[in-house]
Amino acid sequence: MRSSVQDQMLKDDDLRLLNALQIRPRASWSELSRAIGSDPVTLTRRWERLHSQGIAWIAAYRGGPIVSATALLEIECAPAQTLGVAEQIAHDPEVLTVDLTTGNRDLLVTLTCTDLDQLSRYVLERTRSLPMITAMRTQIVSSANSDARNWRLRALDADEIAALEATPPAKIRGVRASGEEQSQLFDILSREPRITVSALAAALGVTPARAGALLSHELSTGRLVVRTEIARPYSGWPVYAWYFLRLEGRKEAIAQRLSHLREARLVASTIGSYDIALAVWLRSIDDVQRLEGYLAEQFPGVSVVDRSIVLRTPHHLHRTIDVSGRSMPKHG
Repeated sequence: MRSSVQDQMLKDDDLRLLNALQIRPRASWSELSRAIGSDPVTLTRRWERLHSQGIAWIAAYRGGPIVSATALLEIECAPAQTLGVAEQIAHDPEVLTVDLTTGNRDLLVTLTCTDLDQLSRYVLERTRSLPMITAMRTQIVSSANSDARNWRLRALDADEIAALEATPPAKIRGVRASGEEQSQLFDILSREPRITVSALAAALGVTPARAGALLSHELSTGRLVVRTEIARPYSGWPVYAWYFLRLEGRKEAIAQRLSHLREARLVASTIGSYDIALAVWLRSIDDVQRLEGYLAEQFPGVSVVDRSIVLRTPHHLHRTIDVSGRSMPKHG
């Protein structure tokens, strides 16, 4: 039996470990130990507890050059059909995240596709097979100024953060992976994001040197993304909201400023009904209006066209999320 959120509020040591893993998702336990002070065995046990309870996990997914067409799909459904639509599309490879929301959309779906043709096929053909959908709007993402890889718990001090950031993944030049190697690498990392280089080499059937070079190349180019995720109700930021903004004037400069908001999980310039989609995690429901007021005061030329509160996220980064916000075990 899983206990309640109130019984599982994260301790400072848990938050410190997760903050470190946000910065370095694949750092060894020894490296993390040197940076934040706990011994490797304790860190391993702490992570295994958090992971087994679905409170934290590490996700691996395709990005960068492989994903050249991203969109936000706003879906309205027939009454009582929202969950049914979410369940039907949750495991489509194009679907990165499904949010069940309030306001002028029942579902907000993040799509990531290899190109506009794949995106068009999904929007025009796949959704046609879902008669429960009554209306739909597509907002194509032209650029993402910031995403959840940059969001932090802020549980570490400046020196600890500097120690972790001092050894970024090496950029390897001249490494060319075959299509088969890229596919194998992604499949392995999606199952075991923290797999050791030696184990990766054995799985790929190559030398450790080549396995390390291939992995470093895929990570440094953004073709492969590895990031640490935390169940939102346990993070201290339990309210998830979307704001849809229209801008007057310097769009890029405003988007850059918005990306520095500590609450921001996504700042995406869009082509559609809005100029920018802003996703945030907040401390309380009262902060929804407070942040909107802050935007009005601090960002001249920005108007909030619409907003939605996320009621539930049943699918996130190709994982199933339960009603408490925790990740369900992956099978296969």
